[in-house]
Amino acid sequence: MTTELYLTDSYQMTCPSEIIFISPDRKTVALNQTIIYPGGGGQPRDIVSLWIDAAEYSIEDITRDQDYSYLYHLAEALPENVQEVTIKIDAAYRLKNMRYHTLLHLTSGYFYKHYGALATSNQIEEDHARLEIKFPEETVPEKLEKEFLQAELEKLIQADYPVTIEHTTREKLTENHDLVRTYVNLVPEFITDIRLVKIADVDVQTCAGTHITSTKEVGQISVEQLKNKGRLKKRIKVTLI
Repeated sequence: MTTELYLTDSYQMTCPSEIIFISPDRKTVALNQTIIYPGGGGQPRDIVSLWIDAAEYSIEDITRDQDYSYLYHLAEALPENVQEVTIKIDAAYRLKNMRYHTLLHLTSGYFYKHYGALATSNQIEEDHARLEIKFPEETVPEKLEKEFLQAELEKLIQADYPVTIEHTTREKLTENHDLVRTYVNLVPEFITDIRLVKIADVDVQTCAGTHITSTKEVGQISVEQLKNKGRLKKRIKVTLI
């Protein structure tokens, strides 16, 4: 199994790793440890390469594997007798996604705290991120302006709340629905050790993604869209400036 170092340190952008499996064509490998976010939960996978001395081998795809956790598929074959590589992540792309991901958590936390609304989906795109929120019948806001929401989110960002990691069990998660601001059934059944991302008393969610360590690092934002998606749902589109 591959040790997933990004779960404990989202800021690590390079690390050595040993090859524990290589395909006959030498274009697919498994590694003993990784800093590579593989994608999922609305967050894109990292842009990343494996390096051997000064030679770069780009990773074109990542697939999950029962024996090795992940298989990394390369654009070209590795040379013979290679046992160790260096992983290097596109740091600017990773940091942008970390900021977006934390902003989405802040946004969903705001809607849960003020309206009891739950996030139903989210996605980070190249130049924006979007989030869909479902409101309870009794708390659907009659009117909610983009400018008001942006001001509220900016307050949370400037408060410089810490973003921390905690762990719980699936049993505790299902027993206490207030523990998490998303739908419990979005967590795959086979996952029993649940990783929670917590932002002070603003938000706590099950999440295996990468995040910054304080809300102030999100920086400047713009709420580009606040759109009705039916009577109980709204879609929010945000960008980093």
